[in-house]
This record gives sequence, structure tokens and C-alpha cells, in this order.
Amino acid sequence: MHAARRTTTVLATAALATTLLGGGLLATPAGAWSAAAPRVDLEPAALTRGPDIAVPHVEGDDLVVGERRTDLPGARARLLGASGDAHVVSTSRQDGRRGRVLRVGADGSLTTLVAESTDIDVQLSEDGSRLVTTSYESRRASTIGVLSATTGEQLASRAFAGYPAVLSAKGGRVLLSTERRGVFWWSTGSGRLRTVTLRTAGLANITHDLLTTYTDDPYQDGCTLLTRLSRPNRVIWRSCTDRVDAFSPDGTRIATVDILSDGIGPGRVTHREVDGTRLATYESTGWFGAFSWESPSTLLLDTYGRRKSAVVRCTLAACENATDPVRTEPLPG
Repeated sequence: MHAARRTTTVLATAALATTLLGGGLLATPAGAWSAAAPRVDLEPAALTRGPDIAVPHVEGDDLVVGERRTDLPGARARLLGASGDAHVVSTSRQDGRRGRVLRVGADGSLTTLVAESTDIDVQLSEDGSRLVTTSYESRRASTIGVLSATTGEQLASRAFAGYPAVLSAKGGRVLLSTERRGVFWWSTGSGRLRTVTLRTAGLANITHDLLTTYTDDPYQDGCTLLTRLSRPNRVIWRSCTDRVDAFSPDGTRIATVDILSDGIGPGRVTHREVDGTRLATYESTGWFGAFSWESPSTLLLDTYGRRKSAVVRCTLAACENATDPVRTEPLPG
């Protein structure tokens, strides 16, 4: 998501698009605003402590699922998602080396799926059945691998030109994006490739038929388009100021940030209906790291305030700390 330090990584799924307007690239304008949409300044030091995070997540080097905590190897861990009644995590040393991908069973058992993941990107498919790995081997080509999320067995592998980005995967299909080819499907069984759109992509969700793309490079006045994956020219929402960074679990809402947000993380996150209508805007006295959804209407935001940092839970204007606040460490330099 962002290149920010994370206090907690939260399991979240992505979402469903509903209302589409007309033909062509017409959509709800970026400025659509609910009359009651609040703006909330978030400083963890000033918020009350609410309940602990309710969804599976990582705290330090522990995987927390309800009342069960599983100690994970390594100093850093990231939750990739659920796979049946198990969960898949990536772990590494503090410096990012000695990376591994593990399956954590409901009984706390650990199964190694990828023994060395330091130099590859790893994602879990939406149905939790497969891992998709990306190995950037040279400027000319990169290799995408598909593995069983149960055993780690390799199921498919293919080299693609340039630097392909894995947008999502489900069943025997992987959705990819490259600068030259745009967005396209790879059917791992037949090997068939099928173009979706020539635009460069941001996020996608196969289950709920959502895709975000850009009309051009955002640094060259490109705009965000939120469309159906199956009908990429039917635009739900268009914005030249914001990009979509997260879909709600039921697909009725999105979280957006400044389209050029980069570096440590954004200073603003906007909670919207899927058509772009603003429901609430959150501004940090410092910055936001990772953020995700605890429910279809509740956001969890890693919030780094001027004094304290915590995971903050917000349901529209009602916000509270979901973790104990800790001192915000000064940025290096």
C-alpha cells in the first residue's frame, strides 16, 4: 500500500461496484459530497481507547485470530489473507532478508509454502487457494509463478516482458497489468492471454467486478477511473485529484487518498460510497500508514500523529483507538 511503517496489518477483502452511468467514460464527478459528510482530525493522543481489533491481524510478530495468538518466526510479519480455516503470512528479519511465506493452521501449526521470498512479491488469490509470486529477474522479463496455498506446490509459471504487476487472482486466472499491454488476463491452464483494457491499472477485485485504471500518468495530469472489470468503459467514478486505495468488504464503499500520495503515507484519507460520494474525510496531524476495513462501514487506519501513533477505528465521524497509543518515532533525517 504505502511505504510507511505499519503498526498492524489487517485482513480485508475487496468490493462490489453497483451504479454505472450511461455509455462511454461518464461517471459521478469527484466532488460529489454528502451534505452531512464530516471532516475529522485524528490524533491518537486525544482519542479514547475502544475495543481491540476484531478481524485477524498481525501484532508485532504474532498472528492474532480472535483469542488465539500464534508466534511467528522472524521480526516482521504481514498477513496475506485467509485460506480456508487457515491464514497465510509472510515473515522476514527486521532488515527484510530471510523472507518466507507460511500457512498458519487453525491449530497454530506452521507450514512453509515459500522457503525464500526475500526478492519476490507474493500475493494470495481472492479465493485463498493460490499464491502468486513475481520475480523481477531483468529489465526485459519477469516471471509470474502460481503455487498451491495449501502445499506450496508450483502449479504454473510464465515469463512476461517488462515489469508486470499482479492485480489479483482467482481460480485458474491471474489479472496482470503492464505499461505497454495494459490490463490482461492470464489463464494458467490454457496459457491464453486476453486484454481487458490498454489503460494502466491501479487496483482490481475479480469477485466483485471492480477495476481502477488511469487515463494517463498521474504526474502528467492523468485521472483515476473506477469501472467494472467486465466492462472497463463503463465508469462508476472519475477523479483527477484522488485514487482508490481500498475497497470495502461488501463493495459499497471505497477509501481514497491524494492521487500523487507517495513516500511515508498520505495525510488525508476519504471514506466514500462506491460512486465517489464523500461520507467522511480523515486528516492526520502526521500521516497515515496502512489502512483497511474492519467491517463494510468501519475503517482501521494506522495513524501517526504528532505525539502518538495507534490503529484508529472510524465509523464515519465516530473514531477511537483500537490499539494502545505509542510514541510516534521521528522520521529519519
